[in-house]
Amino acid sequence: MDQNRLVELLQASQIPDTQRVKAATAELRKNFYPHPEALLGLLHVVVSHSEATVRMLAAVQALRLVDKHWENIASDQKPAVRNELLQAIVREQDAKCRHGQSRIIAAIATLDFITNEWPDLLPAVMQLTNSDDVAHREVGSYIIYSLLEANAPYFEDHLSTLFDVFKKTIRDPQSRDVRVTTMQSIGALLMLIDCDEDPKSVNTVQEFVPVMVDVLKDAVESGDDERIQQSFEVFQSFLAYDSALLSRYFRDLVQFMLDLAANTNAEDEVRSQALAFLAQCVKYRRMKIQGIPDMGAQLMKKSLMILSELSDDDDDEDTTPARTALSVIDQLATDLPPRQVIVPLLDEFPTYASSPNPGHRKACVLALGTCAEGAPEFVSTQIKSIMPTVLNLLKDPEQSVRHSALLGLIRLGEDLSDSMSSHHDDIMTALVMNLDAASSDESDKKNVEIIRSVCGAIDSLAEGLGSEIMAKYGQSIIQRIGTFLSHPDPKVKSSAAGALGAIAASIKSAFIPYLKQTMEAMSTYIMAESGEEELALRSSVCDAMGRIAVGVGAQEFSPYVLPLLRASENALNLGNARLRETTFILWSQLATVYEGDLGDSLAGIFKGLFESLQLEEEGVELDIPEGQEGLVDDEVVVGGKKFKVKSAEEADDNEDIMDDDDDDDWDDLVGVSAQAFEKEIALEVLGDVIYAAKEKSAPYIEKTVELVAPFAEHSYEGCRKTALGTLWRTYACVWEVMEKQTGRKWEPGLPLKVEPIPNIAKLGEIVSTATLHVWPDEADRDTVTEINRSVASTLRVCGPAILGQKGMMEQIVTVLGTIITRSHPCQLDLGEEEEDQDAIQGSSEWDWLVVDTALDVLIGLACALGPQFAEVWKVFEKPIVKLLSSNEAVERSTAVGVVAECVAYMGSGVTPYTSTLLRPLLHRLSDEDKETKSNAAYATGQLVYHSEDAKTYLPAYNEILGKLEPLLQIKDARLQDNAAGCLCRMIIAHPDQVPIADVLPALVDLLPLKEDYEENKPVYQCLHKLYSISNPTVQELTPKLLNVFQQVLGPPEDQLEPETRELVQEIVNLVTK
Repeated sequence: MDQNRLVELLQASQIPDTQRVKAATAELRKNFYPHPEALLGLLHVVVSHSEATVRMLAAVQALRLVDKHWENIASDQKPAVRNELLQAIVREQDAKCRHGQSRIIAAIATLDFITNEWPDLLPAVMQLTNSDDVAHREVGSYIIYSLLEANAPYFEDHLSTLFDVFKKTIRDPQSRDVRVTTMQSIGALLMLIDCDEDPKSVNTVQEFVPVMVDVLKDAVESGDDERIQQSFEVFQSFLAYDSALLSRYFRDLVQFMLDLAANTNAEDEVRSQALAFLAQCVKYRRMKIQGIPDMGAQLMKKSLMILSELSDDDDDEDTTPARTALSVIDQLATDLPPRQVIVPLLDEFPTYASSPNPGHRKACVLALGTCAEGAPEFVSTQIKSIMPTVLNLLKDPEQSVRHSALLGLIRLGEDLSDSMSSHHDDIMTALVMNLDAASSDESDKKNVEIIRSVCGAIDSLAEGLGSEIMAKYGQSIIQRIGTFLSHPDPKVKSSAAGALGAIAASIKSAFIPYLKQTMEAMSTYIMAESGEEELALRSSVCDAMGRIAVGVGAQEFSPYVLPLLRASENALNLGNARLRETTFILWSQLATVYEGDLGDSLAGIFKGLFESLQLEEEGVELDIPEGQEGLVDDEVVVGGKKFKVKSAEEADDNEDIMDDDDDDDWDDLVGVSAQAFEKEIALEVLGDVIYAAKEKSAPYIEKTVELVAPFAEHSYEGCRKTALGTLWRTYACVWEVMEKQTGRKWEPGLPLKVEPIPNIAKLGEIVSTATLHVWPDEADRDTVTEINRSVASTLRVCGPAILGQKGMMEQIVTVLGTIITRSHPCQLDLGEEEEDQDAIQGSSEWDWLVVDTALDVLIGLACALGPQFAEVWKVFEKPIVKLLSSNEAVERSTAVGVVAECVAYMGSGVTPYTSTLLRPLLHRLSDEDKETKSNAAYATGQLVYHSEDAKTYLPAYNEILGKLEPLLQIKDARLQDNAAGCLCRMIIAHPDQVPIADVLPALVDLLPLKEDYEENKPVYQCLHKLYSISNPTVQELTPKLLNVFQQVLGPPEDQLEPETRELVQEIVNLVTK
């Protein structure tokens, strides 16, 4: 091999001449790299060349060739190579070259250790770490780190030796490099520690934590950015492993990070990193944070204070302490119980909102809006008390405060607009006032932001406020917003389009007078084919048009649908990710409006979605510095994903990839590709289109299942979630079409009374297999919630057929058991196997949603199995009864509702459980929470109606009647309707045990029922029974009841089910003879 030529080619690869670089690269790949001698040649350059950049380039290439060629190097040559590498690294003056050489040593050692070669490496390295020469210690510590990074499992039996070394090196008196590298080594060996089997190692690691904090403090105080970053990364890595490794000092560590984040004297980057660590702690150690007294409140209050530093010039994309604090607030609301984090925010809210400091006023309303998504149910209960303050902030004299209030209102509107309907006049007045003020000078950048935010607020509020309220403001608002479609700023046009789309979706047919003018104004933007701003506007208009179609309906929108569909198919070829995604969503909306009746365009829609799912995922693009393009392949595969290499010419900047010092940090690059995000939406839309099109989607079902099923195990949780949801919706769609075609409806119970056709059985096998591969062990909370929803819905719609699939019934029972007892992987801190749930009271709303939807699956099972469900109830009775006495009202009310539904479906099968259910239900009839009381009335009625154990419940009749009496007077939470239903079921079961003369007049005074129409069934069954036995009280009340009958037989139609309507008509015929 020509060593001189090798060196020349390496040097040529640094010259800023693309053609020469490509030629050098081609020659290296063809004539050198395929041969083992190339590795020796490169290593010779590494240890001997005078130029550091050439040595580093040679090290990068040699590292890539070690796996390929080291085993083919002659055995008698290897000792000299190893020796020369160790000697060279000790004399090397350039830190980057030393690190490159360390990685080569580690790569060679990884292969050598397999065959028990290079036995003197570790003693030599240990000697370096004990040297009096600080440079030697730096070399030794970095080689250890490289060895652990390359082959950590080899050191599983050497932990105590490494710990002895680390105890010294982490306190190195002269070198920060040694101390930080030791931290990195500790992070790299965490994977080796079995916390259950090796308590000694756990204890040792725990004792390193305070020292590691000191290392970080030193790096912070010295302003050493690189070492700060590396130290934070080590602490982040702890969160991926068993929490026992940090448990002893976890509270102290969180407190240190919080104090560091709040320290305004520290660098912004340091504070932001501390806040980012805290956000990860809340996400991955939420149970531990929740268990530290007052920690949630501290995190919220300090984050709020840091958020108040938000500058008017802060960009949304900037990583500032204030922006990062907002992320912490978001994480707190999402992952901790509202009483731990939202209540402290609300305690601070009035003080901040009335502060003379505009930053405080901005912070409180931004934080409130951010919390709405994480805890919508709780925040909705506080709207009445906080809206006056929000409205005041919308009228604040400071423009920046008004802008923040608008942003907060947008976030509130996205989740809570229906809760704000009583404040609609004040909200709309404030929005118009801001619009007027901003319109005075539309060239002012800040005014433009106000206009966009007002449009955004209308966009988020319109549908939730409802058609009546929005129609009240329709004409004036539509005309005002419509003028902004010709605003010079494309972003204002986009915001205006979004607002008009939301208004149309809200007021529905009332938008028709504005339809033609609006569509004409928007139509020019839907044809844009280039320009980033133009395509972003086209995307917004596309979304708005879909919402307009939903609002005005199929007939009115028909002149626009085919041109819009043709334009949408063309949009897929313009290379704009957002436009592709909004096009998919448009297809979903149009398929829903037209029930899939889209002519030839339906085939184009499926074609576009299928092609999206077949896109090759390229991951991220890596910027390679100019002159080094040829040294790395065009694509690098990491963690099963391809990463496309981008040359310096293509890159946005020419940052040197080696400036990071650790240019092989590939693990950090494994993220979510742009294609995966697109596929998540395509998968969701595919389910929408299939379900909307029903039998029209039949030609595409097989291909859909073939493409979608593999995504159930995709690395990105968004794809897993939407894939499983779409598989279940496809199954439900096919089942419903079969029932429509055969005219036979499923019946509860196993074995099946209605056998599915073979293709449905096969589809059921695919769906259940994909689900059972994921459901038991899925760590992503949202994915588990989606599976729960899908299974629950399908059991109700399609019955028990899916339960006949292999292992399905057993696995459903097992998974539901783990979720309801909160021991499912998605409910535990990362790395935990179990939590002491009794010690931790309350949960975030998203955590509860996992349990809530699992309980829906339980109801679905009851629906599908009917009386057979009684056997399944045995398994769940104890955890459900435990939930009945929860400290959280929402848990009690939900559990009572579950009991009611399950009893209704299993019928007389509930008889053996009468005694264990009756007592807690009686207790809940006096619950402090109205929703729980209401559900308890419903459940008690169901139990009495269906149970055959009269000797158990009859002695409680008087107690039940006594508890129902006050409920009949409360006009809230459906209490009157559910109490009436309970009373009627008691009469139907045992008319002789109820003082009808006393209770019936009060009952009739409540009719017709206003809220819960489901309870009309027992009410009119009861009245029918009383008429049939010629009860004197009901006969006396006939004049009153005739008026009631007339009302319920009239509109709205959904007051009565068909059977109940026949029953009422029968009563009317009887009493009017």
